[in-house]
Amino acid sequence: MKESEHYPIGLKGEGVLYGMSNRWIELRQKLQSWKPRWTVDDWWGLTDRFEKAVGSILVQNTSWQNAYRGVESMRQAGLMTPDAILAATESRLQAAVRPAGFYRAKSAACRRLSRWVADRGGLEEVRNQKGDTLREDLLAIKGIGPETADMILLYVLDHPTFIGDAYTRRIALRLFGSPELSYEQVRSEVLEAIRETEELGLFHALLVELGKDHCRKRRPLCDTCPVRRNCVYDRERSSLSL
Repeated sequence: MKESEHYPIGLKGEGVLYGMSNRWIELRQKLQSWKPRWTVDDWWGLTDRFEKAVGSILVQNTSWQNAYRGVESMRQAGLMTPDAILAATESRLQAAVRPAGFYRAKSAACRRLSRWVADRGGLEEVRNQKGDTLREDLLAIKGIGPETADMILLYVLDHPTFIGDAYTRRIALRLFGSPELSYEQVRSEVLEAIRETEELGLFHALLVELGKDHCRKRRPLCDTCPVRRNCVYDRERSSLSL
């Protein structure tokens, strides 16, 4: 098999072919050059680990703005520890979660996560457990799917994983010109290329920002995109307009 039949176009220039790992490494470098002083905490707007865990649930099927309102509401209600959530009545917890939407399902998931954390002696104890086992345990909690589990693993428990969310899959499809990748394909490819937890977290945050600011689902803003020069989608779009 020829290399060109196996590997998609890389990022260093037209006609130059790179493997799966290289394309993610180069994309990460491009995005870090785009926002060189940016940090994960800038992206989250939160520093407390448990608040990030709760935020990972509240952001399901809504914007981060709504999720953050839910975090603030729970904080103001004094419901930002596992013990407080477990002690709260159902109506009180649901009222606090309501600004994030889907408050019944999300409040129930927050309670289940709190029970899981409390039963294991708290977040610090959980952080010392092995990542593969943790992911399986998190996925066994009703209301926590792969994306939420990986968010908690990466940003709360400091375990190397990656979130192959819709932003990242859309960027990969357009930028690399390769077939659409599944969540697990993206996660696997990135983990082959990047191993450091801090770098993985920042890379994911930058991809989300790129997806929100430029690589939008509808009407992408290609002209100001920081990786435009290397984008297959933009080259094809430009050729059609000639």
